[in-house]
Amino acid sequence: MKKVWTVTIAAALLLTACGQKTTNEGGAGATASPAPTAEASAAPGGLQMDKLVLGTSADYAPYEFHKKIDGKDQIVGFDIEIAKEIAKDLGAELEISDSDFDGLLLALNGGKVDLVISGMTPTEERKQNVDFSKIYYKAEQGVIVKKGEEGSYGSLDDLKGKKIGVQKGSIQEGIAQEVEGAKLTSLAKIPELILELTSGRVDALIVEKPVADQYVKTQDSIALADVKIEQSEEEAGSAIAIKKGNQELLDAVNKTIDRLQASGDIDRFVVEANELVGE
Repeated sequence: MKKVWTVTIAAALLLTACGQKTTNEGGAGATASPAPTAEASAAPGGLQMDKLVLGTSADYAPYEFHKKIDGKDQIVGFDIEIAKEIAKDLGAELEISDSDFDGLLLALNGGKVDLVISGMTPTEERKQNVDFSKIYYKAEQGVIVKKGEEGSYGSLDDLKGKKIGVQKGSIQEGIAQEVEGAKLTSLAKIPELILELTSGRVDALIVEKPVADQYVKTQDSIALADVKIEQSEEEAGSAIAIKKGNQELLDAVNKTIDRLQASGDIDRFVVEANELVGE
């Protein structure tokens, strides 16, 4: 994509002042990080924390999603594995706060969470409100349609005048807003959007391709259209959001990202998360 697609955070924050959902510590969404080991890297400046609260929207497989493991609902995904590593390097216990995507930055700036990892794109408008880490993962965008209709969509131009579903507050909402004559349905959760598509209330969904791939694998009634959406490297990347001015934590997060990328662990986390989705 040749333009910079952004979502105005101020508007998103106003729309989501209510409805913040926080998982109680020790409940289904709370995950303790592994105890720090002797090999755990000390954070820059010796930063150590007793508890690290992660803000995420756990409806975005393989990034973060709910999975029943040994009869217990847990939040898993490769974003969660990255968060565990950050917590380990800080000597901290990891607590997960699960909420709607468009309320995450509100929670961060309100001091309810320490950082946000949720497949979030570091757009220029978001950067005005929060700081971002280095890019830790890059992905393409995908378009999901009803099975049998995928041949009707070969480019974004084919979505002109169509009813498009997107996640509220996401980069995909910005992409859809630029489609001529498109009628948008913006909802908080991806499963809600899938229902809108399968029930015929929207014609197509725009979501990140890794997420689209997972839903197409598990639902026979939908398919991935061959629509290519051009994006710059920055637009296609995911980064970790941290409250402005918290340079010490930002440096610590970047150090962990460097370690995980150098070791190939992030690639491994992505593969394992995809396998977990399919189980």
